[in-house]
Amino acid sequence: MKKTVKITGIVLAVILVILVVLPFAFKGKIMETVKREINKNIHAQVDFGHLRLNFFSHFPNASVSLEQFYIAGINAFEGDTLVSAHKLSATINLKSLFGDSGYEISRINLENARLHAILLADGKANWDILPEDDEDKPDDNDSDFQLSLKKVSLDNVSILYDDFSSNMNIALEKLNMVLSGNMTADETRIQTRFTAGALTFIRNKIPYLSQALIQGDMDIDADLKNMKFTLAKNTLQINAIKASVDGWVSLPDDEKMDMDIQLHTPSIQFKDILSLIPAIYSKDFQQLKTSGEVALEASVKGTMQGDDLPAFDVLLKIDNAMFQYPGMPKSVTNIHTDIHASNPGGSADNTLVDISKFHIEMGGNPFDINLQLTTPVSDPNIRLGATGKLNLSMVKEIYPLKDMELSGMLDANLKLASRMSAIEKEQFDKVEAFGTLNIQEMLIKSASKDDIQLHTANLTFSPRYVDLNTFTAQIGKNDLSATGKLENFIPYFLNDKTLKGKLSVRSNYLNLNDFMAEDAAPDTDTTSIGVIEIPRNLDFALTGTFKQIVFDKLNMTHVSGQINIKDGKADMSNLSMNALGGKLNVNGYYDTGKDAQKPDVALSLDIQEASFAQTYSTFLTIQKLAPIFESMAGNFSTNFQLNSTLGSDFMPDFSSLKASGLLQSNNVEVNNVSTLNALASALKNDSFKTLKIKDLKLPFSITDGRVTTKPFAINFGSGSMNLEGSTGLDQSINYTAKINLAEQLTNNYLKNVTVKIGGTFKSPKIVLDTKDVAEQVLGKVAGSLLGNGKTTASLAEQATEQIDKQIENIRQKAKDAGDKLVAEADKQGKKLIDEANKTTNPLAKIAAVKAAEAGAKKLKEEAQKQAGQLSAAAEREIGVLPH
Repeated sequence: MKKTVKITGIVLAVILVILVVLPFAFKGKIMETVKREINKNIHAQVDFGHLRLNFFSHFPNASVSLEQFYIAGINAFEGDTLVSAHKLSATINLKSLFGDSGYEISRINLENARLHAILLADGKANWDILPEDDEDKPDDNDSDFQLSLKKVSLDNVSILYDDFSSNMNIALEKLNMVLSGNMTADETRIQTRFTAGALTFIRNKIPYLSQALIQGDMDIDADLKNMKFTLAKNTLQINAIKASVDGWVSLPDDEKMDMDIQLHTPSIQFKDILSLIPAIYSKDFQQLKTSGEVALEASVKGTMQGDDLPAFDVLLKIDNAMFQYPGMPKSVTNIHTDIHASNPGGSADNTLVDISKFHIEMGGNPFDINLQLTTPVSDPNIRLGATGKLNLSMVKEIYPLKDMELSGMLDANLKLASRMSAIEKEQFDKVEAFGTLNIQEMLIKSASKDDIQLHTANLTFSPRYVDLNTFTAQIGKNDLSATGKLENFIPYFLNDKTLKGKLSVRSNYLNLNDFMAEDAAPDTDTTSIGVIEIPRNLDFALTGTFKQIVFDKLNMTHVSGQINIKDGKADMSNLSMNALGGKLNVNGYYDTGKDAQKPDVALSLDIQEASFAQTYSTFLTIQKLAPIFESMAGNFSTNFQLNSTLGSDFMPDFSSLKASGLLQSNNVEVNNVSTLNALASALKNDSFKTLKIKDLKLPFSITDGRVTTKPFAINFGSGSMNLEGSTGLDQSINYTAKINLAEQLTNNYLKNVTVKIGGTFKSPKIVLDTKDVAEQVLGKVAGSLLGNGKTTASLAEQATEQIDKQIENIRQKAKDAGDKLVAEADKQGKKLIDEANKTTNPLAKIAAVKAAEAGAKKLKEEAQKQAGQLSAAAEREIGVLPH
């Protein structure tokens, strides 16, 4: 505690330094300096948005406020905020700044704040943010800053405490508190007034106190020199329970706390005890009729140090109690409880919890529970019994239900006596556990939710197993039935150990969308529901048969297979179903054990005769990576494997997605695709606008957010295409197509052509291979001009017969042929450009014109080259040039 006081003094001193220097310097510069210096000296990140100074409203006091103040964790606590406050302010007497008797701070106020303390399982605490003390260094803090604090107030503050080492959670919300007194004097009376709107205490996931109202008025006589605090006049109230606390607490050093405290409730009534039950305290509590005798006492005495506890004793005893709501025909009667918890001091393992009696009667139906627990830490020794019947149809005659209907019968007869070690070691001869639990025609009807009807559930308990003999339920239109065995159920319920089991599950109709939260309801894809975490403490072998399962837009029928769940991982084996218009078989796993927010998935899928259209409309992933599915009519089969990490939205992280497989289709028709329309326009061939493809075999892989296809053949009509390339998550495309057109599909010049396809799926860019185009067009033109078989050799023969007469004729023919070749090339080049200009798609037009201009230029260059060759050949033939 002395260390705590010292730390408090240091923190107050830091705040005080801020208060003193700010009026005499530039506020902006000082703010940054203060932030930097504080962050250099603590193991956390401190920041604030604004700093306000006011010298006039409380003169001769000055007010200093830090707004939007926070302290955030680092390292193991990065992302966690220790303190966040709308305003942290202090009021200081200006005169005390110039004296030597200490700075007189009259008030510190914290407004609209949230304090979140976290203790990890390894003992690290997020509030341990100050450097370790140097014991050899003199402590000058006390002499430097002798504060005269008079008042501390908290306005609308929430305090949260999460202790992962003991599975404990405490939440104190809407806290308003005023603490006043001379807190720097050796002896003083500290007056404390507080109210809190909601106190919640949870241990091992069991809520012992939920949203309780709490208020207190306490006077504490504080001996600050010896760190002893004695409770004087005080009252404490939790919901309707009023109590007083007597005694003292002493803090002789930082590691030890001595105490002697007694809790008294002299005027307690049974109605006050019922106020701890939220459902009762919130509904017509003031008009509730009660009677009965109640005793509640508690005391704590001894030393708390390390793992040792002081001695404590808590007793709650209720006899002959009853309660009845106004206007209700029946009551809960014969309520008897005897609850005793104690520890003689020392180890927590010495704690005894004894509920020797808990008896109630609802409409004449008795229900009894008894429990005794010893050695709860080292080896819990448990004796538990529960017997009785509950007729839920009678609840409406006892408790005022609103928009709800209950019915059904619960019959329990259970007994357990064992040490936990015997159960864990499977020494079942040392375990006494038997009994039955039967539920018949339980119905829960609510105006805002689907009806829940548990037709029958029969469980038989033995030392080794819980046999689920029958279980048949219906939730809304969904039905479910199951049989099987559960193991290790006692350690699971008491110590959160692993629950093992083998279950056979059946259903005629199961719509998983009905069990999704409204704000997580799917809108575009099966994977819009958020991560589904698999508990790590389940070890189940599930065999399932389902006639129909609906999961977002995916409708599955005749589903069967096996799922093994262990360590947060679900392994699927031979999970078969009819879906997407075909048949699916799934093997693989879904794993949340390593990181629940980033699950791993690995699947091997065998899909037979699924519909392109249904697959596209069902999966957002397909819409992103294979948009062409929308324009494909027909069915496909594929066998592929994929691995990926999923994001918090249950969508694949495309940077981690890897897949490969082979897609096959016997008959598929592709139409109304921007890429094919652009290709048809560029080639002046409308046959590309609708392709009827046979025997498609498409090998593909997915990596780095792109679907890549190796070269594959597309046969359509009497033509064919060899295609390879990729489509990206951003719908960018990059393909190369080698096209072979049958004679009836060609234009006057092109039969084989290579095409580069880029741009995006909706806005493609087509680029023709200009050399390929030029060579084909030139071949057509030269053939038509020179005729079949009319080569330079035939020209030479004519020159030999009539050299003198034909020399000029040969030269002229060569020249004429060359001129015609060049002219025809100019003509065909212009035609290519004119045709390209007719393209309607702006992007495709630009690409086509550029390709045509390049082709025309190539045609002319090739024609000029051929003309030169014809002229040179003629000259060689007549002997003008060397042979």
